[in-house]
Amino acid sequence: MKDAYARSSFGWKPVEKQAELFHELSRFIVVRNTPEVSSTSVPATIVAYSMFRFEVEERKDVVYCYEVQVHQQSRRSGLGGCLMKQLVSIGKRWKMQMIMLTVFKCRLCVLMLQAVNSGLSTANVAARSLYNALGFEVDPTSPEYPDSGEEGSEWSDEEREEYDYEILSLPID
Repeated sequence: MKDAYARSSFGWKPVEKQAELFHELSRFIVVRNTPEVSSTSVPATIVAYSMFRFEVEERKDVVYCYEVQVHQQSRRSGLGGCLMKQLVSIGKRWKMQMIMLTVFKCRLCVLMLQAVNSGLSTANVAARSLYNALGFEVDPTSPEYPDSGEEGSEWSDEEREEYDYEILSLPID
């Protein structure tokens, strides 16, 4: 993720990232591999995690997912989906209204939306696909949320800014 942040409008700011991760309101779900019984000297290693917080966004109680990380060797194994489903379960248990997250736009998404090569990471293609499959949609608080169609609500080309991220949300039933 360091590379993705470094190439983004957020930039890589390790001190701020550490403060975000270890904030007193941060909560984690951690997935460790199970070492073989015969190799008791090998400690369990972290293969995936999610960092989240309980927050209020636009007067709604939400589980805000700050991070979902899956070790490269464990990707495509369902761990990312499992972590996201656990966040939904936690949200239901604590009577939250939705799950929210911020995702970097992937090159494929940017190409589809803007028909230009933005130079952004393609690493989030699988993550964005997962979020779509789980039912996440662009949230109205996302900076490039489609206009409501009301008269006077459209931006001119000069006013419109391009963003390299989106805010997604999933209502919790």
